[in-house]
Amino acid sequence: MICPSNKIIMKKIISILLLLSLCFSFTACGNSAEPKEISCEDIIKAYEDAGYYVTHGKHKDEAESSQLCYIKASLTEDSDSDYIYFTTCFTEEQAKKSAKTDKYNLAVWFYAAVSGEVRWLKTGTYGKIEYSYYNSKLIKPFNELIQ
Repeated sequence: MICPSNKIIMKKIISILLLLSLCFSFTACGNSAEPKEISCEDIIKAYEDAGYYVTHGKHKDEAESSQLCYIKASLTEDSDSDYIYFTTCFTEEQAKKSAKTDKYNLAVWFYAAVSGEVRWLKTGTYGKIEYSYYNSKLIKPFNELIQ
């Protein structure tokens, strides 16, 4: 027969082990690594290789703009086709500011809906890159690139 004080000690040990295993599971899933450096050319190549139609703007320097370049990758050559839009910035802060500007809220969505676009615009950043898209399948080549 187990002594009641031994039961309490066993419960504490099991609780500590479970807590430690939970902590390890959180740290294992975390992305502690810095985002890898991705150039405009890397994004362009990834989308062209995936069969998208890609247009992009000229590279600028910091004196001209807060954006290094922009890239638009679309499903077809048609200008009304679904597309994903990338903006590469000189700093992560500029990319986050750009994403915050593009991010939808209910008022912006309502204005877009009245203008004929009822879908929700998705935005995000990866390091110095800001992106926005409507169709979720358009982000797949970029996700493959950053892995």
